[in-house]
Amino acid sequence: MKKLTALLFAAVLLVLTVLPARAAEVRRSTQALRVDGAEAECDMYNVDGANYFRLRDLALLLSGGDSRFSVTWDAGANRVDIVTGEDYVPVGGELTHGEDASATARPSGQTIRINGRTNGSLPVYNIGDSNYFRLRDLGRVLGFRVGYEAETHTVLVDSIPGGKPPTRLGETEDAGREYLDRIVFLGDSTTYGIGYYYRHGYTDLCPPAQVWTPSSGTMSLSEYAKALIVYPETKEQITIVECARRAQPDILFITLGVNGISYMDRDWFLRDYEALVKSVWEVSPDTRIILNSIYPVADSWEYQGSINNDKIRTANGWIEELAETLGARYLSSFDALEVDGKLPESGQNGDGLHLTGESFGQVMKYICTHAWQ
Repeated sequence: MKKLTALLFAAVLLVLTVLPARAAEVRRSTQALRVDGAEAECDMYNVDGANYFRLRDLALLLSGGDSRFSVTWDAGANRVDIVTGEDYVPVGGELTHGEDASATARPSGQTIRINGRTNGSLPVYNIGDSNYFRLRDLGRVLGFRVGYEAETHTVLVDSIPGGKPPTRLGETEDAGREYLDRIVFLGDSTTYGIGYYYRHGYTDLCPPAQVWTPSSGTMSLSEYAKALIVYPETKEQITIVECARRAQPDILFITLGVNGISYMDRDWFLRDYEALVKSVWEVSPDTRIILNSIYPVADSWEYQGSINNDKIRTANGWIEELAETLGARYLSSFDALEVDGKLPESGQNGDGLHLTGESFGQVMKYICTHAWQ
């Protein structure tokens, strides 16, 4: 009997391991489309609830405006090349309507390169022998706005004046408290201090209601999927994804990775960070996401062999690269705190890594003077 049970269990495991992944739900979209205020028509497909567009259709619809981009095909490399800000050259067949080809949908294996950099983050489906891209993803990485007018069931695509903005947030006029009030801060123990110091009189920071951390106050990047955040409104402990689903934050400011750099290599670090950002956008697609740099450490930090400023600068480069790839924004708050490449001793709270209330105040000021406008 024991042998039979073991064999049955092994058979169940085998079945589970060979079950195919769930096929995407694909159907032709019947929604209307308006581009830069003008009615437009092209083939659209809905894949698992998201709108997908043919790349060349969008390029033609946006041509001549600030959010224009070129599209070329490199057959030898099996690669699509996109360059933002360049004029699109039509090849014929754009904006044509074909038969419903939703039954032919399959993930595309083609490589996508944007402005000379390979982008592996964009989900692409081949439908009727054409590549279709998720509209919101394209808007983020190519620099155009995507919206939806519920009362008329209309998809809205609008050019951004000046075209694709830079990934790194540059200096702006002070956006003030009104801007800070729009931000939810997600992160590890270097984020927990924002709410902690606010409760202790540092009212230039943000209240705990705007801070998402586990009850322990800390979290490693590699734990993003299973970490339980204390949801401020109910004090429940729920996942990051569930927090985002409920709150639909306007701006999510993520500070993660300082623990991860002690044991994660570049690929692991970027893979988990990308999965985190995408999981938030899946449930809260309109949330603006700012990837914040890791803060510098002071010379008094005891574990320089595992976490040091050289490693932090390297990881900050990874974070900025990821923000560029995903269409998020990057804030180099490292620059607001460092003196001679490190955190001054006056800026740390006793262990060389965590910030004082005054240092957090510098970060808040930097956020407001490098606002996402």
